[in-house]
Amino acid sequence: MATNLNVLAPILGGTALVLGIAYGVTARDYRGAEITAALSQAAASEQTAEAATEKLSGLRAEVTALTEQSEAQLAEIAALKEQLASAQSAAAAAPVAKAEPEPEPEETEQVAASESPFGDPANGAEVFKKCSGCHQIGDGAVHRTGPHLNGVFGRRAGEFQDFKYSKGMERAFSDGMVWDAEHLDAYIENPRALVSGTRMSFRGIKDPQDRHDLVAYLRDFSDNPQNIPESAPTAAAREVELPPEILAMVGDRDYGEYLASECLTCHKQDGADDGIPSIVYWPTEDFVVAMHAYKQKLRPHPVMQLMAGRLSDEEIAALAAYFAEIE
Repeated sequence: MATNLNVLAPILGGTALVLGIAYGVTARDYRGAEITAALSQAAASEQTAEAATEKLSGLRAEVTALTEQSEAQLAEIAALKEQLASAQSAAAAAPVAKAEPEPEPEETEQVAASESPFGDPANGAEVFKKCSGCHQIGDGAVHRTGPHLNGVFGRRAGEFQDFKYSKGMERAFSDGMVWDAEHLDAYIENPRALVSGTRMSFRGIKDPQDRHDLVAYLRDFSDNPQNIPESAPTAAAREVELPPEILAMVGDRDYGEYLASECLTCHKQDGADDGIPSIVYWPTEDFVVAMHAYKQKLRPHPVMQLMAGRLSDEEIAALAAYFAEIE
C-alpha cells in the first residue's frame, strides 16, 4: 500500500503542476483580452471626444460669424437712421416754396378749350378712310350702306326720309337726338353704346385724338358754322373694277330671296350684328362690288371667298336686289 502511494505521488504532483500551468495560461489570456477590449474602448472614446471637440469648434466659429454679421447690420441700420434724421431736419428747415399764380389764358386759348372736340381736319381725312366703305362726304355724296355725312352737324339723328335706318336709329330720331360734337364723338367711339340696336357694324375708334380729328373733318362739310370753308370732295375707289354691264344688271329679287337662305344662316335678317356684319339694305352696287371682290380673292375672308366663288354674275345681282329691299 505504501509502495503504491509512493508511485502515485509524483504522478499526482505532475498533474497538479500541469493543471496549474494551464490555469495560469488561461487566466493570462482572459485578462489580456479584457485589457485589449478596454484599450479599444478607450481609443473609440478618444475618437468620439475628438469629433465632438471638432464639431464644437465649428459651431463656435459659426456663432462668431453670425455675431459679426449682426453687428454689421446693426451698424448699417444706425447709419441709415442718422441719414433719415438729417434729411428730415433739412426738410423742416427748408423754406416752403410758394406756387406762382398761373397766368390768365389768352383769348385764343379759351376758344381752343371750348372747341376741344375739334382736332386736325387733315388727319381727320385720313381717319375717315375707315368710314368711307359705308359713308360718303363732300360734293356729290350720296347714301350708300350708311347715309351721306354732308351737313351732319346740327342734323337730327335718323332724319333722312330716303334712307332706311335701323330700329335703334329710328328710336334716336324719336328721342330728338341731334348730331353735335359731343354725340358724334360718343358714337364714333362706340356706336352701340350710344345707339343700341344700330345696324352699323363699325367697332369704333378708341383714340381720342383720332376721334377729335375726324369730328373736325366732318365739321368742314357742315353749313354750321358758316366761317369754315367746305373741303374738297373725297373719292372712294372701288375695290374691284367691273365691266359696266355687270354693274348695270338688274337682279331678280324673288330669285335672290331663294338664294339668300344660305346667307341668312350667318347674317341676321333684321340687320343685327352679332360679330358678323349686317348686309341688309346695302346699295346694290356696293353688294355686287363686295361679292366680286371676294370672288377675286381681293377680300381675304376664306368662307366668303368660297361662297362668292360659286355664284354667277346673275346670282350676285339677284342677291343684291333682295338684300337692298329686304323686309
